Amino acid sequence: MNKKNIGGMLIASTLLLSSLAQAKETLRVQVPAVFDEQVPIEPSVKAECAVDRILGNHVFQKVADKYPGTLQVTDPAKMEKGKVLKLTVLSVQGIGGGGWTGPKAVTVRADLVQDGEVVQTVVKREHSRGGVFGGMRGTCSILEIVAESLGRQVATWLMTLDGAASAGQPMPAAQIDQSAQTKQITEATDEAKTRSEAKPDAKPE
Repeated sequence: MNKKNIGGMLIASTLLLSSLAQAKETLRVQVPAVFDEQVPIEPSVKAECAVDRILGNHVFQKVADKYPGTLQVTDPAKMEKGKVLKLTVLSVQGIGGGGWTGPKAVTVRADLVQDGEVVQTVVKREHSRGGVFGGMRGTCSILEIVAESLGRQVATWLMTLDGAASAGQPMPAAQIDQSAQTKQITEATDEAKTRSEAKPDAKPE
């Protein structure tokens, strides 16, 4: 990427984040989120827990709390203009059986898009934290708690970027740590495979 393109992305990113705070243009959040083509996820969990939908809903709710007037969009690709927060599920760790079958985790990538161009990107991963009643919860219930936490994290990320832009600080060009992302997905894949082979009959609750 040449210096001209990087400079353009920096300017677009700063202008986008400043406009979020001023509510000059409506922000739209992708609901439901989409699964990455190679997302590691137990088939029964994917079919029964609707991780894409609950994640999209929680991100939307948390972002709307910070930015009133935020709307939902199903297919961001159809929006050539405007601001969109795209959500991609990169991995889902966990099998059926609730807290008794080990930790559950979700990794999501959030892309902040202006007029079809990605200007900021972040990858967030959250996992279940057990607790007194952890073993009594079903897998889908645990994943919803994880999704709610991710919603808060993504909303906080937007606020952090927004605050930096409002303070006049230069915003870095959008980038993803590919090695870290690959490591997270590989670990989730291996974990899901191991637990699935250990308890092939476990189902979500």
